[in-house]
Amino acid sequence: MGLVLLGLAGQWAGELVEPGHLSAAHSTVQACSDCHTTAGDEAGGWLQAAWNGGADMPVGGEHACLNCHDLGETPQAPHGLTALPVGEPGDRLGPWSVELNRAIWGTPDAPIACGACHQEHQGATADLTAVEAGQCQVCHSQRFPHFGDGHPEFSDYPYDRRTRIVFDHASHLGKHFADEAEAAPASCSGCHVPAEDGRTMRVRAFDTSCGDCHAGDIAGDSQAGARGLAVLAVPGFDLTLVEQIGQWPAFADGELPPMNQWLLAAVPNYAELQARLEDVDLLDLESATASQRDAASELAWHFKHLIHDLQQRGSAEFIERLEASQQAPLDTTAQRRLSGLLPIGLIDAAQQRWFPDLASEVAAHQGGEPPATTALRPEPADTPEATSDDDGLDDFDALFGGGDDDESLGDLFADDAGADEDLFGGDLFAGGDDIDPFAEPEPTPEPESEPGLSPEERMALGGWYLDDFVLRYRPAGHADPVLRAWTDLAAGQAGGDWMDPRQPGMCLQCHSVERDGPEAPRQVQWQPRQVSAQLRQFTEFDHAAHFSLLGDAGCRTCHEVAPDAAYAESFETLNPHDFASNFQPLEQAVCLECHQPDRAGDDCTQCHRYHVGEFEATLPPTQMSALPARP
Repeated sequence: MGLVLLGLAGQWAGELVEPGHLSAAHSTVQACSDCHTTAGDEAGGWLQAAWNGGADMPVGGEHACLNCHDLGETPQAPHGLTALPVGEPGDRLGPWSVELNRAIWGTPDAPIACGACHQEHQGATADLTAVEAGQCQVCHSQRFPHFGDGHPEFSDYPYDRRTRIVFDHASHLGKHFADEAEAAPASCSGCHVPAEDGRTMRVRAFDTSCGDCHAGDIAGDSQAGARGLAVLAVPGFDLTLVEQIGQWPAFADGELPPMNQWLLAAVPNYAELQARLEDVDLLDLESATASQRDAASELAWHFKHLIHDLQQRGSAEFIERLEASQQAPLDTTAQRRLSGLLPIGLIDAAQQRWFPDLASEVAAHQGGEPPATTALRPEPADTPEATSDDDGLDDFDALFGGGDDDESLGDLFADDAGADEDLFGGDLFAGGDDIDPFAEPEPTPEPESEPGLSPEERMALGGWYLDDFVLRYRPAGHADPVLRAWTDLAAGQAGGDWMDPRQPGMCLQCHSVERDGPEAPRQVQWQPRQVSAQLRQFTEFDHAAHFSLLGDAGCRTCHEVAPDAAYAESFETLNPHDFASNFQPLEQAVCLECHQPDRAGDDCTQCHRYHVGEFEATLPPTQMSALPARP
């Protein structure tokens, strides 16, 4: 011991304790002191650091490795987690070396130095990420020799929550394609593709995987009603009892759609107005109180002012009312999507059709002299006026009376009829040049062309159109940004008809709605499971690495459909963790066919990760400086 101490205290100490070359990843380290703060200490400091589990590594209060590696906020806590649940100790114990280390190591929640698992100075080709299974089991409550001996069963792995997209594999394969087996997907790869890193499987785009069958559903081909979503709609009123609302379409009988109500909610007293009209049928005000009839009149004027303001100020009025009702500002992208770039010309057309004298009526209402209620009805088509109301006798006399009318049949048979007007003489049978009884008949003129397509049909590709007393928006195919923004807005409200899966676009037939907690707002899941490339989980599986090992069963080697699972019914709840999986849990025996020590290996780190969390790639702290001016 004395000789060792003398050697360590001399000038050859560095060469005497040279531990080996650094790995290639750390080859740029210039001196021991870059990582070891005790490199310049005496021998006593070295010995003290050796017995402190790598305590000489901190630099400036932080671990030296963390100067370059970003491992989250608590990198030296077990698995980087501030709180880690520890289960009850299992019946099995690990090898004697694991038990010895566990006895020496200390409590499982003690900080762990990087060097405890990542051993440096093993040469340039050393793999710093290689960790033996025994190192992992030191802290774990249940310890076992290897994967095939003592590893717990998988339970329900990997299905810890329901899917975000409602797609019943059993129903699609066993029901929808029962009579058309040739149209069914030939393999899983028709809908699924591996991610860029190969770890996870992603769902292909809608046009590739679903569009052939379901594009028509979004376009509204199977809908019995309108294919466009109602945005502004003239509400129907009992025009015999609602007073002083001016001109109002007599045949309007609809209700205010959600967007219409959100725009009206910007009015300060709108909530109180709705409360007064909660149980009132606006089309039958016979049993309504005087207060409720007054409320109906106020609602009518709020609607007229809305149309007038939209006509005057356009999309700015639309957005300001939405922000006021939602009590939150909207960024530029949200403004464009929620307004749908509403054409102002369509508002002008709606105003002319619904309320022709709107400007003067609004001015009169603001002046305290609202006009009397007037029911507007479509004007009748032009028809010939009758010559008399005397049971049609005058018409008969005009036809056969022989009067002065040139078209009277009486004149045709009159004695003084000219040769040209004689039914049995003149040119008809006289062989004249004007009429040839044996000539080919003149071609019948073509009937007038059919009327043009309806506004809804003309907007087959999506967009705004006017449908009688409703202003509608038709979805422009899958992932329409306007309809998506409106559905997100509806999800944040207490209710709303737009959350009905049968609404135009049928978004919620496939996109599930979830809630993080009883008081949390509802959220529409627009995307299937997306795993960030920077996210590291406890358990990970590399799909791409296993493709060449699968037999004829392919993906069904691991993923077997559960035909009797109540998969679709489980979406009735908003809790994503209260669900029935569409697939059977994975069986550990499938993995054990390959993962044995003498075959594919059974190390813990083949499936499990120690550092968990989402870590961004660490960039060097490059200093920016102004470039020198050119001469």
